[in-house]
Amino acid sequence: MERLQFEVELAADEDPKNNIIIIKSITKEDGTTYLIPPGFQAVKHHLQLIKLPEFLKIKKTLQKRGHTRKVWISLPCDILLLYKDNVGNMVFNDYLLQEMTQVTSQSITDGKLLEILEKLSDKSNINKENHSNLNKLNEKFVLKKFDNKTTNAKQWLQSFESECTRFNLNGDTERISALRLFLNDSENDWYGSMLIQHGLDSLWKIWKVSFLKTFADKSWSSVMYALNFKHFNGSLLEYALKKQRLLLEYNSEIDTRTLTDLIVAGLPTYITSKLDRQEITDPTLLFSALRMHENQNKNRPKHFTETKRFSKSEAEYKKKPACQICYKMGKKTDFTLKTCVGSRKTRMTVANTVKLDVGN
Repeated sequence: MERLQFEVELAADEDPKNNIIIIKSITKEDGTTYLIPPGFQAVKHHLQLIKLPEFLKIKKTLQKRGHTRKVWISLPCDILLLYKDNVGNMVFNDYLLQEMTQVTSQSITDGKLLEILEKLSDKSNINKENHSNLNKLNEKFVLKKFDNKTTNAKQWLQSFESECTRFNLNGDTERISALRLFLNDSENDWYGSMLIQHGLDSLWKIWKVSFLKTFADKSWSSVMYALNFKHFNGSLLEYALKKQRLLLEYNSEIDTRTLTDLIVAGLPTYITSKLDRQEITDPTLLFSALRMHENQNKNRPKHFTETKRFSKSEAEYKKKPACQICYKMGKKTDFTLKTCVGSRKTRMTVANTVKLDVGN
């Protein structure tokens, strides 16, 4: 029996939710390492090898994605022929494996070694700087903290990824670390659970899928609120800007024409009658028109309908007195009085209805 060393890793499957064990390389006893092509790395291609006792120990050891182990395995002749032919070439299923070239210390000149050390130092400094900047992202990101009760999860996550791209946070680990800074206490429980299950060195795609499934709004409440949002009082421009945000939060792919129409639909009739639909084709033009009408409204009186005013004599004439006798005598009648004071011979009781009784 001859033994070979296999480098085994726990990696992501084609479906990022699942893990898979792969065999990356094979090393002979003389130290020469041969790489296994990606298409043959999955353990499903090494069915005879994974049944050996040494390999079963590997399956128990690899618990976290990204972890690797190297193990020496003594191979029976029938299994050895799968990895080494009769003349000593390293193969797999008759596929000739590529030897991995190793750079020895003798081949590195002093200048080259200094250059490598400088690059490693620069990389270390960059990592420290990035780590320091990561803690200050909540001040630099143009992004509010996520609130699953009021925020659209899909739109918020798109904004988060855009901000990560703007600050060159393109690595999976960097994005996962930055996400924690923009979550409230209620969402931190989800973050902690994901951290235990997958760790910081997992794929960002896994976290993204879980985030959307957990916090995506499946009800119609936000949609109905955005569509039914109308202007009742206050600034016209502030209304238009808020409705635009509400509409874009539930559908960022809405076309400009429809977006403009939906904003106008919530405006008062006396404003929409002044807007030309053929000219106002996008929200920017609408905002400009609303600012113009808003400035005009400030100079107008509070009451738009004028009431006809009468002189004192006309007003008194228009008001029919309760007692005609008192009116002719120049006496004013007060409906709060129970008796009429206009005539000694006349007694009139004033209540909800006026009754006039004249006696001699």
